[in-house]
Amino acid sequence: MINQRIPELIRPTLENYILRTNAELPGLIGAFYVVGSIALDGFNEHYSDIDFVAVLDRQVHRADFEKLRAIHQAIEKDFPKWKMSGCYLRTIDLGRFEAEIEAQPYYHDGKLHEKGHFEINSVTWWILKNRGIAVSGPAPADLPFQVDWDLLIARMKNNLNSYWLGWSKRIDGFFVMLSDWGIQWTVMGILRQYYTFQENAITTKTKAAEYALAHLPNQWHLIVREAIRLREGKKKSLYRSRIVRMLAAVKLLKYVIQETNTRFKDA
Repeated sequence: MINQRIPELIRPTLENYILRTNAELPGLIGAFYVVGSIALDGFNEHYSDIDFVAVLDRQVHRADFEKLRAIHQAIEKDFPKWKMSGCYLRTIDLGRFEAEIEAQPYYHDGKLHEKGHFEINSVTWWILKNRGIAVSGPAPADLPFQVDWDLLIARMKNNLNSYWLGWSKRIDGFFVMLSDWGIQWTVMGILRQYYTFQENAITTKTKAAEYALAHLPNQWHLIVREAIRLREGKKKSLYRSRIVRMLAAVKLLKYVIQETNTRFKDA
């Protein structure tokens, strides 16, 4: 029986995936874990992917790769509403980072990639170890790695001042933020980091946004509530102009980055 923490809506997708991989690729996948928003009990039927970490029991050969690609294509066809997204790793790779492990297959945006380091980061490892859901394999808490929280914070601050700072200045980022998807993704993405710095914990996008409403100055509440509205699939915007909304999101990004850098100078 599939783990009861898995939302009922997506159980058929995962059950079908496990049945197909066990039948067509016996001995390849030794364990399979759900991470991301589902593991954090924040499943959102409008936006959540089925984020996963699959643990390999052997090397993926060319024939294995082609069969795995066919399985993913079949899953996408049979269950088009739910998008799987995740990586295939060896046990010795768990808890490590790009420079320490060989590139392995990963699945994202409807495509199985032969090699890469997809979502190899401290947040993935923390969620897997502390909140991961075992669809098959040993309990996540028993996996042979530990997460260094100080390193997680240091890497997150670096991400804040590289990726997110760059995002606040990129022309293509501005265009993305003119869309509904871009607003909820950007605003909630930066607020998840804000929550982690403030509370030394990791939470879902929606819970981070709700936390921001309780802790950020009132001037930011409108753009935060707009992101929540979009995440919940409600139709009427709180803004009359997408340009004004986009500029509010950019200002929020810069504010959170500045506030975090001021408070956590030594992180």
